[in-house]
Amino acid sequence: MPTPCHRPELLRRFRAFYGALWSDDRVPRRVLELCRLRIAAIHGCEAEWVIRDARVALEPEALAALREGRFAAFSPAEQAALAIAERLPYAHHQVTDEHVAELSGSYGAAGAVALLTALAFFDVIGRLKLVFDVAPEPAGLEAPPLRGGSLI
Repeated sequence: MPTPCHRPELLRRFRAFYGALWSDDRVPRRVLELCRLRIAAIHGCEAEWVIRDARVALEPEALAALREGRFAAFSPAEQAALAIAERLPYAHHQVTDEHVAELSGSYGAAGAVALLTALAFFDVIGRLKLVFDVAPEPAGLEAPPLRGGSLI
């Protein structure tokens, strides 16, 4: 039985905005997926961790590195994104102008804004799933974590 949606208009707007972050190509999908999973790992949010972007294949080694916060094997542009993803959940005040400048150098100014916005969404989605005790359901989705239900 599907979960009832108590705010369908809000869910519709959320899906449209969130989906645009995955489809506008300002930030590579792989980078979004790496950051989303790192934030899920930081929160210990298994409900978010078990969801995968159907278009991004991550090797088991990359997944283990994300869980453990090891970024040396990732590209410099991916490392720049992960450096901010690492800080956003609990140390957002440690995101510096230099971090943002590095993002802008890798993804352009519009890409940096898109990525910072996506990181905030990843953070709140993980927190909400934890607060509402959402059960982990492995899935491969076109725009994680968009699927049925009131929260996701």
